[in-house]
Amino acid sequence: MVDDDPDACEAISGLLDQSGYAVEAAADPAHALVRLVEVHPDLVVSDLQMPGMSGLELIRRIQVYQPGTPVILVTGAETRDLCTGAKQYGAVDCLTKPVNPEELLWAIERALVCHRAPMHAGRRVTSSAA
Repeated sequence: MVDDDPDACEAISGLLDQSGYAVEAAADPAHALVRLVEVHPDLVVSDLQMPGMSGLELIRRIQVYQPGTPVILVTGAETRDLCTGAKQYGAVDCLTKPVNPEELLWAIERALVCHRAPMHAGRRVTSSAA
């Protein structure tokens, strides 16, 4: 879980942990990329708007380092244009904040099933959200 907003990071990490996922946390997108190479997560959840590196740039870099890794974006911006653009960059889903826990878990399940990652407790999820 990478998040420049500690409260959002803690909330989403806690939800995923309680749902049986192993969660890696980082404070910024650059650190998330380092962890991505080390951990090889099944999924990345990223905020769209972060200082230093946008979620779109993060998606682009993820596809270089770990092609095929599904990415779910979350954003406080309530605009369909941003989500449409994000999907063109390779995001598998885009959710608005505050994130509905059931919606996030459902998006994760769909992404993992669609990308043929086995679903079971203990799978690694890296998230970058703000």
